[in-house]
Amino acid sequence: MSKKTIFALGTLLICSLSFAQQLPNQGKRFAPAVSAAENAAAAIAQKNALVATPATTSTCNWTFTSPQTAANKYLQFCVTVNGNITEFQSPSGIEHIRVGGFTEGYGICDGTTGAVPYYDYADSGDSGNWLAPVTLAVTATSVKIARTTNDGIWTLTQTIALNKPAASAFVTMALKNNTAVTRIATMIRFADVDAGGVLSNNLDGTLDSAWGYDPIGSSAPYSGLLLQVNGPNTFNHQGWAINTSSGPNPCTPSANFVGTLTNVDGGIVSWNIFPSIAKNATKTVKLKYTAF
Repeated sequence: MSKKTIFALGTLLICSLSFAQQLPNQGKRFAPAVSAAENAAAAIAQKNALVATPATTSTCNWTFTSPQTAANKYLQFCVTVNGNITEFQSPSGIEHIRVGGFTEGYGICDGTTGAVPYYDYADSGDSGNWLAPVTLAVTATSVKIARTTNDGIWTLTQTIALNKPAASAFVTMALKNNTAVTRIATMIRFADVDAGGVLSNNLDGTLDSAWGYDPIGSSAPYSGLLLQVNGPNTFNHQGWAINTSSGPNPCTPSANFVGTLTNVDGGIVSWNIFPSIAKNATKTVKLKYTAF
């Protein structure tokens, strides 16, 4: 992916944010009317401001394992109470995330009321504006977690599931607009890849994926981790690598993009833009992590 591509995507987002601040039939900026729903959201935010933000954590709360068989490759990964994947071991004994700082997670940027970021990346921190997570369902192969921003505007519901035949972790991220107005948002998934247990890797991305790996000739076991779109995706989206192992501000996710990375302790990003999420509507992105 070229810098021109990233610039074009950034321009698309900026134009979308600017458009959201204009009246449909006039070319001037305005102060939008405050609806009853927006007032209710403000009341929720005021109430929740007194509630301590739940601490970030990289502690495994649920662990899912697919044993090595003739048909399946070994996979073990774990999920925190906040919905971070902080272990990804495949094949057996080859770890890709739980090395050094355990950094993986999600971010949202609200472009309607200004560039407001919400994120949680486990060991590299969070934005401090989330309510506590709610566990909705747990099975032998999946967990479903909902988390609402402390202003009441967004609810992110994640379903993280083990797919044994593909030796993959399927990540479904459903973002709901809880307000009575149409909103603009972007959403990302991020991982600090330490493929094969090694901090520095080669990293890159394409339209549908991003990855980090140890090349042949390195001292590592020549392995990698791929973050990829899982099924059709009708939203503007892109994958890329950044030259830092800390999760990005989701409102400027390409700030540390410099192109293909070689022997760098960096991370991978999957980015989606939702130019219009109607009131009380939900937009869903499906991704997957796979070792290679």
